[in-house]
Amino acid sequence: MPIADWPLWAFRRRATRRCPQYPERRIRTALLDRIARDGPLPMRNLRQNAEPGTGWDWSPTKMAVEFLLWSGELASTRRAGGQRLFDLAERCIPGRHFTDQEPDDMCLTRLLGHAGKALGVATVDDLADYLRIPTPVTARLLPATRLVPARVPGWATAWADPNALTGTLRPHREPVFLGPFDNLIWYRPRTLRLFGFTQVFEAYKPAARRRHGFYVCPLLADGRLIGRANLARRGDNLTVLQVGLEPHAGQDAAPHFVHACRTLAAATGRSHIELTGAATDPATGVALRNALDGAL
Repeated sequence: MPIADWPLWAFRRRATRRCPQYPERRIRTALLDRIARDGPLPMRNLRQNAEPGTGWDWSPTKMAVEFLLWSGELASTRRAGGQRLFDLAERCIPGRHFTDQEPDDMCLTRLLGHAGKALGVATVDDLADYLRIPTPVTARLLPATRLVPARVPGWATAWADPNALTGTLRPHREPVFLGPFDNLIWYRPRTLRLFGFTQVFEAYKPAARRRHGFYVCPLLADGRLIGRANLARRGDNLTVLQVGLEPHAGQDAAPHFVHACRTLAAATGRSHIELTGAATDPATGVALRNALDGAL
């Protein structure tokens, strides 16, 4: 998030302070005093020695720190060793931005403008999900934004950023795998509506119930989502454990797949690519192996 947008999230900071789970003063004071004294600290340094809670099972300290982050008393602007460092917000946010004075409606109106610019053309639900705010609030405020009503066949009421209606298409992009939490595919109804692609994340399912695999990355090529792969790093290898292509993928799907594999391998420091798992059908498997052999 741009630091200049800090004032616009005052609506969420105020809402956080009204939550019943908001830490009591004693806990807040202890954490803030510790960070004020010792400087930016990761979560592992803030937890009490025998305090339980890992992953989704939040410890009392993690719960308190997250609430202080959402309320704006703490901020995180960098990481060390893969862990967020938490510091006093007043030490991280420049004074000209460190304010909670903007009224809620003003905050949301401007943020909806940002959301519309990022999405280009969107339904009310798309915009509400982008900011995690209620759809009725979104619908009420949209007429006050810079966005304009638009009609998209098959969609509900839509709104567009004016530049999206007059600008030129972006130049061709090379094929690339998207992380499963990429913004482009975050809101599943929009992903289905735009691409005819059903995005699923199955890491939390029992292995026997996974259709596509544990850590599956969709393949974006020529403005379309044409497939997905279950990927892993094993030693020096980028390993493709399972792969599937969409029915509309087209004859260039295999070269696109291999290109995205090579890009990802280079980005993650892997020197080899191996295809060990099954494809959705034998013909796809043969095409991918041939394309991979030819590329290497």
